[in-house]
Amino acid sequence: MLRGQEIVKNRKEIIDSLNKAAAAELLAAFRYRYLSVYATGMHGREVAERFTEMATHEWEHVGTFLARIVQLGGIPFQRLSEAEKLAFGRYLLPPKDPANWKQMLKDSIQSERDAIDFYSKLLEKLRETDAVTHHIVREALEDEIEDEHELASLLD
Repeated sequence: MLRGQEIVKNRKEIIDSLNKAAAAELLAAFRYRYLSVYATGMHGREVAERFTEMATHEWEHVGTFLARIVQLGGIPFQRLSEAEKLAFGRYLLPPKDPANWKQMLKDSIQSERDAIDFYSKLLEKLRETDAVTHHIVREALEDEIEDEHELASLLD
């Protein structure tokens, strides 16, 4: 075992949490990318541009979480079909009307809030057990809080 793995307490629990986070971020990346091409209507293009940016950020989180799982000696989930079962939040389907960008924003804000709640709780668990993962999750939390704020501003 590597020294960087030995110093981490509750490694299996942390790996499990990181797999949940990676799965949720993968679903979010897909959803935001989907919405970026699906949204239409008067403000749909503006909202779609923001969804494109968010998809990129969520995808970066996926990569960071997967890399950390491997650093900890774990195995990331391997099947895309596992993502929806593993994710900490539920996947919200887009509204049937592609011009209903307000519902897209409301659902997305709820997804960001689910992430904020999950990462806040995970940070508490990591405070004394794993400084590196704590740092990674804190950065993800900061991004989710910023995303929630920006999505809410688009509703105004």
